[in-house]
Amino acid sequence: MAEGPDPVVADLEQEVTCGICHDRYQEPKLLPCCHYYCKQCILTLSSRYPPNQPFPCPDCREPTLLPDNNPDRLTTAFFINRMKALHSRMEKAHGKLETTCEMCPGGKATAFCRQCVQFMCEKCVESHQRMKMFATHIVSTLEELKQGGVKELTFENPPPPKCEDHEEPKKIFCFDCNKLICRDCIVIEHAGHNYEFVKKAAPTTRKKLTEHLSPLKNLLPDLSTAVNQVKGTKQNIQAQKELIERQVNTKFQELHDILDQCKIRVLRESSALADSKMEKLTVQEKGLDLSLGTAQSLIDFVERTLENASDEELITMQEQVVSRIDAEVVKRGKEAANPDPVEKDDFGIEVFVCEDLKKLCENNVIVCEGKPIVKGDGIKTAEVDKCASLNVYISSKQGKPQAVLKSLVDQSTQQLQAVPLMGGVYSVEYTPRVRGRHHLLISVDDQPIPGSPFSVFVKIPPTKLDKPVKQIKGINIPVYMAFNSSEELIVTDFLGDVLVFDKKGEQIQSISKSKHGFVGISGVAVDKEDNIYFCDNNKHCVYKFNKRGDLLKRFGTEGNGPKELYYPRGIAVAGDQVFVCDKNNRRVQVLTTELEPVKQIGSYGTGNGHFNEPEDVAVDNEQMMYVIDCYNHRVQMLTMDGRFIRSIGKKGNGQGDLYGPRGVCVTGFVYVADDANKRVSVFTKDGQFVTSFGNGHITDLYGVAVDSDGFVYVRSAGSVVIF
Repeated sequence: MAEGPDPVVADLEQEVTCGICHDRYQEPKLLPCCHYYCKQCILTLSSRYPPNQPFPCPDCREPTLLPDNNPDRLTTAFFINRMKALHSRMEKAHGKLETTCEMCPGGKATAFCRQCVQFMCEKCVESHQRMKMFATHIVSTLEELKQGGVKELTFENPPPPKCEDHEEPKKIFCFDCNKLICRDCIVIEHAGHNYEFVKKAAPTTRKKLTEHLSPLKNLLPDLSTAVNQVKGTKQNIQAQKELIERQVNTKFQELHDILDQCKIRVLRESSALADSKMEKLTVQEKGLDLSLGTAQSLIDFVERTLENASDEELITMQEQVVSRIDAEVVKRGKEAANPDPVEKDDFGIEVFVCEDLKKLCENNVIVCEGKPIVKGDGIKTAEVDKCASLNVYISSKQGKPQAVLKSLVDQSTQQLQAVPLMGGVYSVEYTPRVRGRHHLLISVDDQPIPGSPFSVFVKIPPTKLDKPVKQIKGINIPVYMAFNSSEELIVTDFLGDVLVFDKKGEQIQSISKSKHGFVGISGVAVDKEDNIYFCDNNKHCVYKFNKRGDLLKRFGTEGNGPKELYYPRGIAVAGDQVFVCDKNNRRVQVLTTELEPVKQIGSYGTGNGHFNEPEDVAVDNEQMMYVIDCYNHRVQMLTMDGRFIRSIGKKGNGQGDLYGPRGVCVTGFVYVADDANKRVSVFTKDGQFVTSFGNGHITDLYGVAVDSDGFVYVRSAGSVVIF
């Protein structure tokens, strides 16, 4: 069985590709940290920072100062140029590039001379082999090159470079100037310097580098052991976690079963007691209904007789009627004398569930108009418009309550008047002055009632959004944002880390680029367990981390296959599915939350369900997907299986138009980061334009996110702006 190609060939493509521009190296330069990039890429990267200030290496983040702001002062990565030449030869050898004779014009190459390092046609090979001076040269056919791989193409080292000033080979190294020179340079510029021929100095240099490398290699076993120990500890912790989860689930299932049994028993006892009482009362009710009907019937008969009978008839039936009336009075009188129901309405069964809940409800009741939400901790919240009033009713047996409303946005306080109604019930009416979250403190005789302070937050419609209220600074290049279940803001820094901020805008956590080797992170999303998913734009992959910042899984390599991505950007999680904007493949990749591929949605085009660089994606609570179709200047609304519903927006700069949108967030409205128009445009879910805001306050838009209090977070240049 024939051997496969040289393993080095498989890595050659990556070796000759710049990590910044993702193209073939052009004038590769070596940074002090021993990473190399194109000269122009280094110059562009350094221009983002103040002059004479260091910039971070994109790979290791090591600070680098560009000498005199001139990349030509950096060492040239000559070996990269050799690799480029080698890569070009390999493409020719494998037929990927047209291979012409390099000895004569027009001939098609069929062989390669390893000493001359040139491709030749059949005629030139014959001439070459007839000449005595080339008789020892080794000439290989193209098929032999394919089989031999890289070794066949790297037989000879390249000739020394020529001196730019004297056109002589630079075969000498000046140790004082740390540069290659020619013989003429010794006389003119380097007289008296410490120098040596390269061939003589090179073995010493190789030995020195090998000796310096040895201590670093010696560290590898210890580092590998440390990594294995950490992995083992993580596995043990994960196993303990799963064991505890199983034990907790088992115990709580037992409690659940016990509660279910108690519930059934109590309901059965309650039903039996109620049915017994109802049965006796039903018998009594029927008897009383009969007595009442009989008495009323006799009364009606006597009254009609008195009205219609003649004197003779009345006297004749007098004895019979009087006897009947007296009998009914006696009989019904006994029933009327004892009117109480045979059963009392003292029906009730006391159910003990939680003493804290019992105490909370014992003396005080608070009700917020507008369908209040009762959370598990007993705190009640209500949403109100900024212009609306909110009534709170307090039933207090101790005395008149006092109420204070405190804004958690600007810390202002508002004293509220409790108005007595009736039966010990008081009403507190107020109109919030500030949007955002508030605390309502209610006390009686300076003692807070159970559950106080209560939480109230004031939302306003997007039509009332205007100027920014806050900024989160200190982020290098923020791109996309998402919130976890604790309302902590997660921001991807394109050239840095994944950052986590609390509600005050203070950084509380980061997932380090230097530790995990991110190159250009972009879209971010969070699942119901607060696992964090984000895209590495330049490494063409998706990462999954847990909320503690531990790497769980990675998916994707560069390409267009089902397990490949090409510049992924936005990402969203809905249920057990992950949706990734596979930007340069012009599609949305659907994965499981374990980052296993499911399917692809869409392809390149301008029609419904087609994309031209999808940038971001969001899924609403109705399981509808909204995809930013950047260069078609629209948002496409699709079902989660990819069926087109409608298009939102069109190309332009008027109200309701979009131009190069980058980000999307969906709550009750659709918020679109409209980059070229420098604004956030808001639409209803059926595509109707509502409003826009932020024009003049934001630039370089990408991500947009909305928290539960209705504050809109927008990426703008080097900060996150909050409206």
